[in-house]
Amino acid sequence: CRRWPDMVVPAEVAKISSYAFCYCESLTSISLPEGVTVVGSNAFYRCSALASVTLPRGLTTVGNMAFWGCRALTSVTLPKGLASIGHGAFAGC
Repeated sequence: CRRWPDMVVPAEVAKISSYAFCYCESLTSISLPEGVTVVGSNAFYRCSALASVTLPRGLTTVGNMAFWGCRALTSVTLPKGLASIGHGAFAGC
């Protein structure tokens, strides 16, 4: 992850697995495609430089501690269809 400051997840991806980008400290922005419905637990845990996240309209679940410790993240727009936000999903932001 050290060389990925910006990431656009491919359209074919439907789920961001748990711990997928955990500790990617150089990641500053990520755009998730419309097909993503789940952001797993700890998916972006301690991505301390992450300042911009685009969450898709079809997102239904944000797992526990998914964005924990993303200190640079100051604003997130949650989609209308979001059904579940896990414990501590945005703690430490």
